[in-house]
Amino acid sequence: MRRGAQVTLLAAGLGLAACVTREPLPSAAELLADATASLARGEVEAAAEFVHRARRVEPGDVAAAQWSAVIAELLWKDDLAIAEQWQALRNARGAGLDQAALSEIQGRLGDLMFAAGRWGEATIWLQAGAVGEDAERRLAYASITRLLPFVRQQSGPFLTEQQLLPGDSPEFACGVAGRQRSLAIDTGTSMTTLSKGFAQELAAHSLQPAGFAVDGAGRKLQVEVGVLEQFAVGDVGIGSLPALVVADEALRLRDLQGGPARVPRGVLGLDLLAAFRLTLDPERASVVLELPTGLAESESVQCVRAEGRCLAPAVVEGVRLWFVLDTGASHSSLTQEGVAALPGGDARAVPAFRRVHTVGGNLIAVREVRDLVLRSSSARFQGITLPVVPRHASGLFPVHGVLGIDLLSRCRVTLDHGRAQLTAVR
Repeated sequence: MRRGAQVTLLAAGLGLAACVTREPLPSAAELLADATASLARGEVEAAAEFVHRARRVEPGDVAAAQWSAVIAELLWKDDLAIAEQWQALRNARGAGLDQAALSEIQGRLGDLMFAAGRWGEATIWLQAGAVGEDAERRLAYASITRLLPFVRQQSGPFLTEQQLLPGDSPEFACGVAGRQRSLAIDTGTSMTTLSKGFAQELAAHSLQPAGFAVDGAGRKLQVEVGVLEQFAVGDVGIGSLPALVVADEALRLRDLQGGPARVPRGVLGLDLLAAFRLTLDPERASVVLELPTGLAESESVQCVRAEGRCLAPAVVEGVRLWFVLDTGASHSSLTQEGVAALPGGDARAVPAFRRVHTVGGNLIAVREVRDLVLRSSSARFQGITLPVVPRHASGLFPVHGVLGIDLLSRCRVTLDHGRAQLTAVR
């Protein structure tokens, strides 16, 4: 046999062997399992890549489209999240899923539309998804959408700067049906929330039970949802706005470590604040609200929106942890999960006594981790002590701690399209 023919046969044989021994491509289910595990570790970038690969491998897979919507929502991409949930519904119909499964996908689509301020579109899907434990909430939200504009919109100037009122938490005057009242800025609350008494004072109407919500400590709170008319944030008119209403005592207990003696009766939640570029400036003692323009990646960090809370990444002793960016919390803290993630783990926490709010108003012993260095965006805090405060744990994404107003008041904080820029000012 000629040498050229031998080489050709050898190459063909090697190619055949490669085809026989090549590892099979992972299925969408396997990739989604990897994505879930990545999210549980706080590795949102890796999870997004696994989900993207699953969508390519099996474009018609229902779960892959749903997880793509979850990732988009985590990364503040509302329109993409809605589009992917739409695709999940189309895939589900083609796959012949039963009515219970279809109803949950439809309800989730309604949830996303409601949160994005696309109220007119949300109605039918909230009604279709009113099953199981979400039935009361979704039916209440669907009823409220009929009293709201088709989409959330603003009128007036594209930029407004308002003076922060004196106190330990950032508050400024807002308008409701011609009344001027102070509301706190609370980036740790999912939706604009009022105490029962304050809601009556502001003539919130069409109140109806909306099930239960779980606060940061894991307490189940009975909530109502209603409508505020002629709502204005500074000089910017919003029009009608949905708001959650809770018992007065529940709003006072939103800060686990006590906070100021004068507790706000109403808070602007992330649902509204996320529609703006928000800047808290302690040097000017002001809050600036303007249309989103984006922040440079080199000067900001990508946040995650999980369960209605804004989680910002922070590096603590070389480890990336996720902290709730919570302007409604008086003190920064660590969760048990956050302590475990630090070098040295649980041994780093030492006994201490802290005043922690509970339903009974008790003092409980907690622990704290001392002499930490924490860096987030351009802000660096050295030699800080963080108490370990129990918080409600999410099964989807870790919460390692809270950045409260004690640290945030030392920064200029800008939040825009899911990115945060923290710049130390003192």
